[in-house]
Amino acid sequence: MMFKKITRKIESNELSPWVMLQKWENLLFIHWPISPEVLANHLPEGLELDTYHGQAWISIVSFKISRVRLRHLPRIPYVRPMLQVNARTYVKRNGEKGVYFFSMDTNKLSAVLGAKMVTAPFYHADMRMKKITDTYHIYSSRKGKVPAKFKASYCPKNEFFQPEKQGLDYWLLERYIMWTYKSGHLYRGDIQHESWSVKHAKINIKHQSLFPFLPENVTKEKPLVHYARSKVALNWMIKKIE
Repeated sequence: MMFKKITRKIESNELSPWVMLQKWENLLFIHWPISPEVLANHLPEGLELDTYHGQAWISIVSFKISRVRLRHLPRIPYVRPMLQVNARTYVKRNGEKGVYFFSMDTNKLSAVLGAKMVTAPFYHADMRMKKITDTYHIYSSRKGKVPAKFKASYCPKNEFFQPEKQGLDYWLLERYIMWTYKSGHLYRGDIQHESWSVKHAKINIKHQSLFPFLPENVTKEKPLVHYARSKVALNWMIKKIE
């Protein structure tokens, strides 16, 4: 019943049918400011860097996917649980704001193979997520010819809050368009879900190499960190931008 209630609420404003439902759990968002000049050259043609008060940002987002189902079909059992660690930045195109994914690591090879067909930049990785008392521990080590690792532990703190519309938290979190780039073409995917309710979190990053093309000092600074307990999201078909 919970999923039906949420999908009805989200669908009330949709223009075309969604194709996939996912439930995300234990979401971690780690954000760093970065000079626009450093980052702009790493975007594909057709996207413009989005900034907040003149400052660009990059983020790592990790989470568990505990439920997946295609529209009008039952839950897909073999993708439970599925872990992801994404590296992204903030962009816009023709006035529409969204995110651009540099990489998306997951522990499910089936998702990687499927994503290559829809152009998402997925990589297969050895991944673990566990909770000990109030602390979450995350580990990801990418397989194949493009190595990358992420290892961190974090503890949510204080109370949940909903970001204010004009604030940085809202600017970073409330994004509903994703862009990827492959073989000279730009692709767009749309999602919908209810607004974020988050906590801040204390984090200890033990290893991070998801942005090898950027100066190392960028992610050595203290980040802004958010935690969300869960979110049900609807996904639309990824489309090539002509």
